[in-house]
Amino acid sequence: MSTSTEEIKARLDIVDVLSEYIQLNQSGMNFKAVCPFHKEKTPSFFVSPEKQIWHCFGCGSGGDIFEFIKKIEGLEFPEALRILADKANVNIDYNYNPELNSQKTKILDILDETVNYYQQNLLNKESAKIARDYLKDRKISKEAVDIFKLGYSEDSWSALLKHLKDKGFTEKDIEASGMILKSSKGNFNFYDRFRGRLMFPINNVFGQTVGFTARALKDDDLQGKYVNSPQTASYDKSSILYNLDLAKLEIKSKNYTILVEGQMDVISSYMAGVKNVVASSGTALTPEQVKLLRRYSENLIIAYDGDSAGVKASFRIIDNALKQGMNIKVVSLAKGIDPDDLIKEDSEKWRQKIKEAQPLMDFVFDKTLSTVDLSQVFQKKQAAQKLLIFISKISDEIEREVYLKRMSDLFNIEYEILSKKIKEVLEKKQAKNFYQEDSKEKDYQPSEKNKREEVLKEIIALAVNFSDNLEYLASNLENEYINSVDIDELYKSIVIYYTKNNKLNIENMKSNLNSEQLDLLNIITFIFENQYADYDQNKSFLEIKKLVKDYKKIFLSEKLKKLEYLIKKAEREGDQEKSDQISAEFINYTQKLKVLE
Repeated sequence: MSTSTEEIKARLDIVDVLSEYIQLNQSGMNFKAVCPFHKEKTPSFFVSPEKQIWHCFGCGSGGDIFEFIKKIEGLEFPEALRILADKANVNIDYNYNPELNSQKTKILDILDETVNYYQQNLLNKESAKIARDYLKDRKISKEAVDIFKLGYSEDSWSALLKHLKDKGFTEKDIEASGMILKSSKGNFNFYDRFRGRLMFPINNVFGQTVGFTARALKDDDLQGKYVNSPQTASYDKSSILYNLDLAKLEIKSKNYTILVEGQMDVISSYMAGVKNVVASSGTALTPEQVKLLRRYSENLIIAYDGDSAGVKASFRIIDNALKQGMNIKVVSLAKGIDPDDLIKEDSEKWRQKIKEAQPLMDFVFDKTLSTVDLSQVFQKKQAAQKLLIFISKISDEIEREVYLKRMSDLFNIEYEILSKKIKEVLEKKQAKNFYQEDSKEKDYQPSEKNKREEVLKEIIALAVNFSDNLEYLASNLENEYINSVDIDELYKSIVIYYTKNNKLNIENMKSNLNSEQLDLLNIITFIFENQYADYDQNKSFLEIKKLVKDYKKIFLSEKLKKLEYLIKKAEREGDQEKSDQISAEFINYTQKLKVLE
């Protein structure tokens, strides 16, 4: 492990880092939480401040802060390193290890430089007067420009391209960042994607710029009013929410998120002191965005424009948000009014509107019935069908019953009829109740591989803490059963050390381990402290005998499944010789499993 990673781990506390993602509760010297990587009711995810590691006893995941960031964000090591280095204020020397400079990190460097370039344009270029005048008209302060790093793209075909090339970036990497386009005229020339526009940097949850929204400043702009960066290695629009990087701590503190449509709504609200606000850029929330919001709060207030398009957009959000158990309220705004307009008029009115936000189904009832004449049978039928579809999406049966009874009273329809109808709705694909499966959290069933690795960790935990067990282990858990890449090397190192020295001195042995093995040994020690700390030698020996047997059964079952697949594959390919060879191996492992059973 490099000096940079050690320095980062020394500067950052694992509890602080993980608390940005999950709710940690103190449990003795450690902290525990519901695991973010699998469904569970009882917390099995533990964090050790002393060892600076985490481990889930349910799914077997574990590691340090780097492993956590990699797993929860779906990143490779270079990107996780960059995120944590920024957080720890540690400089990474890419020259020392060029492998750390992945395409994503190059793109992030390009976008960082682009943000600075655009911002300097806005502040200093005469050509940016049109952008400064627009911001002045919209009452966007200099402070807001600084906080949100607003900028201006010159009305030029190559100004940004030239600037970035002067900074040492290649056309290939600049194109990968989404900031330039290849000419369609048949040559290899490139040109700037954004020209003559007000630029809003789009940041990920860590505050790194991953793309831009560009607003037209001229009515005759052929590209449309708003244009966004394309999908790139750093920018996945389905998993980004504007301003979440600045809003996340306020969201956790207030325990709710305010969702608006556009960047101007966000900026106005934030500068008015209501900072737990993010924008979806006018699109329905994706499952990834909902999952991102749920890290910080399960409560969501939707505040879209009061026109019909805004109301329809509010409805489009519902499916994915309800599917993941969000508690939703809606701010009712007057027709033609958006949050930015309201805040400009009176920021106190904005705060009051948020306080008065309606529960989602109250909003749905009001909007559905506002244009319906219930004395007209056809209109009554249409409205009832629409409301039944919405009610069917509610996961909580008690809440669903409340709204069915309200419908019964409003529509003068017997409750039993509505109850029968909603069961029919639930069975139809077009009104599928996403909660039939998701609301019933199932006990986590780890894969065979995960089970086997967890058992092996427990075996090693008992062996290193009761070294008298190592002789039994060396004789009864043969190398053929050890094929987990990370764990087997540690197991072999321990057995080799014991065989060579006829004893185990764990502190001396550590000098022969690499950093990955040391981290794994820390996790194994953590497992021992949480599960076997009260064991004596005799009890540990009985337990290790049982675990070795369990481990072999899991291993052999897994092996037989793989061999069965290979036999069928060989038969499909007409390779009888290979099929016979694998079949013999299959019989051998079957006999071994029978002996164990």
